[in-house]
Amino acid sequence: MTLRIRDLKLGFRSYSGTVDVLHGISLHIGKGERVALVGESGSGKSVTARIVLGLLQAMKSARISGLVEFEGRDLARLSERERHGLRGTRMSMIFQDPTSSLNPVYTIGAQFHEVLRRVAPGISVEEARRKAAAALADVAISEPKRVLDSYSFQLSGGMNQRVMIAMALANEPSLLIADEPGTALDVTVQAQTLGLMRDLVEKHHTAVLFISHNLGVVREFADRVYVIYKGRIVEQGPAAGLFEDPRHPYTRALMRAVPRITGGGIPEIEDASPSYFDPLVVHEGYGEPEVAR
Repeated sequence: MTLRIRDLKLGFRSYSGTVDVLHGISLHIGKGERVALVGESGSGKSVTARIVLGLLQAMKSARISGLVEFEGRDLARLSERERHGLRGTRMSMIFQDPTSSLNPVYTIGAQFHEVLRRVAPGISVEEARRKAAAALADVAISEPKRVLDSYSFQLSGGMNQRVMIAMALANEPSLLIADEPGTALDVTVQAQTLGLMRDLVEKHHTAVLFISHNLGVVREFADRVYVIYKGRIVEQGPAAGLFEDPRHPYTRALMRAVPRITGGGIPEIEDASPSYFDPLVVHEGYGEPEVAR
């Protein structure tokens, strides 16, 4: 098992008291499996990913409990140095906005070198450049040498997204966390980019935690889906079965919100702004127990 999360809870201490954000999240991802975590903004998707990466554990205001196990290791028992050692090596992340994720004052080649040094500290600039060019070619960049000499602001959004995918997979991690990848891109470029990412993770047998609010994209990418609402998993199951027969009212509401080419307005999801200060206030029917298949 690549990733196992059991009864994960998260709260933040504030001047108004403790704000509970996650209420017992449980999920698992097998080796090479593509699993989606789906929900609207504020539902708890991204903070779950950041706990897996070990980015919230050092926050004094964060209260985390439950089990997060990566490749059989309990992340809570690891030191910050050990968790840092996993990032960029055994686990990688692709962020939503590729342009802001890349440093504009360093060339793509220089940033690639730093990524490759995470696994091979003594790698030369020439060897790093050769591996980077091969990685960029894998994501269908036809002029990898030109891109390596470029800065992120000289490239299009779609090109930067491909660079991020190549960097994330360069060290062959066992887990890739993709947080709303392609959202900042137009629909055609987004589809092409996600298709490339799907082909690459299949090639390297990389497990993926795919975070999204877009069920149309998830349907094409994921093997299994977890639906999260206000910090709770309300439905889970194989992607095909979930899309054919969504059982939870919130899942059905998300599916109704997918834009369609037939025209008409996009229906609004009621109670669309989760209130973590009053977590018991939920839309009627959305607070039902988890539905598993």
